[in-house]
This record gives sequence, C-alpha cells and structure tokens, in this order.
Amino acid sequence: MRWKRIGSITFSAVLGLAVWQAGPALRATPQLAFAQEIEPVEGYGNYAVTYFDVSSSFKPSQQGYGGPGHSGGNGDALLHIVDVGNFEADPTGGDLCANIYVFDDDQEMQECCSCKLTADSVQTFSTINDLTANPQFSSPLGVGVIKIVTTNIGFGCINGTATGGTLGTAGSIQPMWLAEGLTSWINHAESIASNNPGFTPPFGFVTSTSVSHVERALLDSGELTSTNHGLVPACANIELHASGRGICHCGIGS
Repeated sequence: MRWKRIGSITFSAVLGLAVWQAGPALRATPQLAFAQEIEPVEGYGNYAVTYFDVSSSFKPSQQGYGGPGHSGGNGDALLHIVDVGNFEADPTGGDLCANIYVFDDDQEMQECCSCKLTADSVQTFSTINDLTANPQFSSPLGVGVIKIVTTNIGFGCINGTATGGTLGTAGSIQPMWLAEGLTSWINHAESIASNNPGFTPPFGFVTSTSVSHVERALLDSGELTSTNHGLVPACANIELHASGRGICHCGIGS
C-alpha cells in the first residue's frame, strides 16, 4: 500500500507538471474530469446516525419486532448534541444548526426539525417527548433511526412549518450549507426484566442501560437531495403538507 501510494503521488505530480508546461491555452481549456460527481459531500462530521428503541419490549414496532414477553427497549432514550464551536462558519458565536430526521423501522421519515446550538452548549432531546411524539403518520414509533446533518447557522435555522420551502429549515438545506462542529451521544435502555404474565412484579423494568457515541457516516448528494429518497425532499413534504404533524421539538439546552 505504501509503494502504491507513493506511485500515485508521483504520477499526479508528473501529470500536473506536464499540464503546466503545455501552456496557458491548455490550462484555460475545460478538461474532462477523471471522476464524475459521485464523491461524498465534503465535511467530516456533517452527518451522524444512530438508532432508538424505546418500547419494543411491550409494543411491536412498525415491522413487527418485539411485543409483550420480548426483550427490547423499555424507556426513554436521551440524545445529547454538543456544539464544539465552529468559528469559521459563525465568527461571532460559533453557532450551528442540527437538522434532525427521524425514521421508523419501516424506513418512513416520521419527523424532522432544525435546531440552533451555540458554541460549547449541550442540547438534550427526549426521544419519546421531542423526537417521536408528533409523527407524520399514526404508526408505532418505538424503534427507528435518527439522522443528524450539521449546517452553517448563517443560512438560517428555522424549526417549524415551512411555506414554499422557506430558507433555513431541515427541508430546504443545500450541500454548500454543510458545516462541521457537532458531536452527539445517545443512551439506550438495553434490557428489562421479564414482563410475561405471572412475573412478579407484574411489569417489566429496566435492568441495564448504555450510552454510545452517535456514529458518523459519509453523506452523498443522493442521500441529501434525491427526489425519491433524499432527506431534504422528504422533510420538505412534511413541512408543506402535514399540517404541523411531523415537526419534532428542539429539546432543552442553552
């Protein structure tokens, strides 16, 4: 791998020198790119993803996972988002926007919102009360996926119902708005005591919890803006047509 890497760098340098020596006319002429635009959107830390399971021990999920007598989530999951500060994006305060997209385990986006965070602050979201209490559709929302996309506060950070794709909502962000500076954790109620009939006490209770760092992932332009599957179009549809449903809340923080 080391020699392949050196060879690649050497080849690139020789190729660049050849183009330079060919003269200004060649450099000014549009050239065919070596790769088409399939690269991930630039910006490590722009995209984070995790799961939630808050009720599958006593209520089946949309896909039928869990229910009475099964192991699974039994209690709230708290999502903590920290703004470590991005003073290039916001020179005066280091503020950022956390654009949050919540899916059930049937891959259906149920809620989305855009929340402002200030530098060195922590924002705490209750999965039950803030992120799943107002689903777009009346379906079980005990198990699913949370995705977080970070954007520059300078383009706006509005949480609510949009009109005509209002600038700065989670349903209107564009790739050039992406910024770094948010990191996040979530806790899970991992297991419960049995809630089978005859068990004493006659209800399940949490026996263990865990806290995990929300994983970062590559974000490509299709995932962000694709008409059929993109985060932004799906959220824009919620903002414009769900009559206030499907808008999550921004939790508690400074």
